[in-house]
Order: sequence, then C-alpha cells, then structure tokens
Amino acid sequence: MKDNIFLLPVILILFFAGCKKDITINFPADHNSKVFIEGMLYPGKVPAIFISTSNPFFSSKVTPQQVFARGAVVKITNGSSVDVLAPDSTYNKFRCRWEPFYRGTILAEHGKTYTLEVSYEGKTYTASTTINQKAVTIESIEYTPEFFDVYGGHDGVIIKITDIPGSQDYYRFQMNSMIDSSVKHAHVLDGFINTCVGANELFPVTDIGRIVFTDENADGQKITMSIEVTYEYSEGDNGWIMIQSLDKNSAEFYKDLDDQLQAIYNPFVEPVFINTKIPGALGVFGSAVLSDSVFFEYPQDHP
Repeated sequence: MKDNIFLLPVILILFFAGCKKDITINFPADHNSKVFIEGMLYPGKVPAIFISTSNPFFSSKVTPQQVFARGAVVKITNGSSVDVLAPDSTYNKFRCRWEPFYRGTILAEHGKTYTLEVSYEGKTYTASTTINQKAVTIESIEYTPEFFDVYGGHDGVIIKITDIPGSQDYYRFQMNSMIDSSVKHAHVLDGFINTCVGANELFPVTDIGRIVFTDENADGQKITMSIEVTYEYSEGDNGWIMIQSLDKNSAEFYKDLDDQLQAIYNPFVEPVFINTKIPGALGVFGSAVLSDSVFFEYPQDHP
C-alpha cells in the first residue's frame, strides 16, 4: 500500500505531461482602433498632450513614434483665448527613444477653465478641466528600507502633509532627479541596456507615483503617504520631491490604472475596467498643482 501511494503522483504527472493539444486562434482581420489622449495642465507651464492610437494585441508597432496620432488638430481654449498645439517631441535618454506629443504655447493659469478639442480622422473629442486645486506643504520626508502594500514589500519614502480642509482632495507623488545610464528601473527594465548616453552623462528623469491618495475621512488632518520609488539608487543620490494636487477626473482615471495593474499582478484581485474621462476616446484631460519642492538624499544604497 505504501508503494502504491508513492507511485500514484508519478503516474499522474506522466499522464498530464503527455497531454498536448495545439489550438488555433483566429484574430479579426480588422482592428477597431481607439484614440488614446492623455494631457495634464500645470500652472505656469505650456500644455503637452499625448495622443496615440491602439493596435492589435500582437502588433509589433508599440513605440511612442509608431503609435503617435499624426495629423490631429489639437486646440485648447479658455474663453476667447485659443492655443493651437503643434507636433513636437522630446528625447527620452533613459529609454533611448523619441516621444512625440502636441505642445502648446500659452501658459496655463491657476483659477481658469480650459477645454481640449482634438480632431482626428473625421472625429472630434472634447474634455474640460478647471485648475482650482490648492498646493499643500510637505512637512517631512523619511526614507524607509521596507514597507508593505498589496504588491508586497518595497523600499521608498514616507511623506507627511496636512490636508487643506473644506474640499475633497487627491494627491500624487513626484520626484525630479538626475541619473546616469547605470541606473535601472526598479521593476520592469532590469534587462534594458542604455546605449544612447555616455557612462558619466547625467540626464533628468521624473518619477510619478502610481498611487493616488485622498483625504476621504481625513479632511483637514495629517496624511501619511508611503511611496514606492521607480528608479534604483545609491547612497548619496538625490532629487527634488513634490506632491501633486490632482483634479477629480485625473485622480479617478489614474486610480483605475493602478487598480488594473493590481488585477494583472494578483489573480485574486477582481478585474477593473478603466473608465475614460474623454467621451469617444480613451484617456483623461486634467490638471494638477504642485507643492513646493523639497530636496531629498538617499541615506543608503537600494536594498
């Protein structure tokens, strides 16, 4: 009896290992492409609107240049003021690639309402945002070698602010820093080799937090944010940390993105549908107000 119990798992493994079946999947010949629009206005900065088109799941066209929606007519209006945006691009020295977008010429102003109008391939998409958020003050920044969230354990920073009372507020982390080609992305780019910059050349990167924090049930109270940083670091590396105060539409959209990421990584998390904030397209047109920046230096190497 003992020998039979031992042999049973082996027989089952051999049985299932021998089962193999080829399945042919027929994909639709025509792909119903969707337009994706992402634009955030910041007071004192000109608009930058990223517009792209979707491709079939197994398409090889995945770079920003390949999916860029060329030929779109992009306008941002504020009362009688009309800003016609033109195609532009910036070179991402971390990913070694050009990233095209539509750039405006009129600086966004706090307290004003802006309407985006995008005309592309016979269709027009519109959305509006009002820049009326209030900037918060960062009270403290503390390094932590480990904290835990739904993704597991992380290193990063702990930021404390006091919420401005009287309104529903949404916050997101931002850190601007200078890195070189030896720095790796903490999650998805471990195998990426940078070949477009010199070994000692520094270039700027912006780390935008994936989690949106809210003052729900904490209006006017102190809020503690545990932030997982994006880029690996060494002792003495530094940067400037800010907190973005987001409008409601942007906060809801980026929360959906983070919830969907959780569902991808964790099979026990309920799938999430991303709710677009631009009728007829995918994406969001919103605004954010930045806090004053605070200098931060890492006290130790990345764990």
